[in-house]
Amino acid sequence: MKKIAVIFACLLSFAFGVLLARYFLVHHTASAGEKDMLIAQAQGKTPKNDKWIAKIDDTVITLDEFKREFNVHVYALPLEEKQRDEYKNDPDKKKKFLTSLINEYLIYNKALDEGVQNRPEVQDLLRAVQRRAIIQVYLNVKVESRLKDVPDEQIETIYNQNKKMYAGVDIEVAREQIRMLLLQRQYNEYLEELVDELKGEAKVMRNESLDL
Repeated sequence: MKKIAVIFACLLSFAFGVLLARYFLVHHTASAGEKDMLIAQAQGKTPKNDKWIAKIDDTVITLDEFKREFNVHVYALPLEEKQRDEYKNDPDKKKKFLTSLINEYLIYNKALDEGVQNRPEVQDLLRAVQRRAIIQVYLNVKVESRLKDVPDEQIETIYNQNKKMYAGVDIEVAREQIRMLLLQRQYNEYLEELVDELKGEAKVMRNESLDL
């Protein structure tokens, strides 16, 4: 079980890294007036018949591109379907995301200018990111879809048995933490079943003669 939990944590590391980066960028950005000025002063070529939402020099972020980027961002968040819908329809969340996206492009364009994309570690990272993105979507279909709601009675029982642990924690926050913990256990169990099944179908060999 411990090994499976480690695997699960690794699979989430990429999504967490993206979210952490976006959090940092959003909370270390210019004022609203400066952001508006950045967009207004940016000069770029807008594709015909396409609405643009921001321009960073020659880079144009169309409304359609923004929506796709935002959907990917929301998809990676550990939210339930109802929470995800609320997040998608929150104008403040979209504005903050746009700010972080603009900041990303500022850094991205500068990195391209300096030729960072040609470094070998970038290609290695891209392969790893692609693999983990595919895995994340696959697990959402095969594992996350199997998760069952945690009964309130079960949450209450665990809370009452561990009141000392949650001393000083708001009772609703504590219950949510317990619920997420139980969902995590479900996820790990289903993930373990999937991995065991795949191991039974595949031929896995390790070359023990080589030192890692």
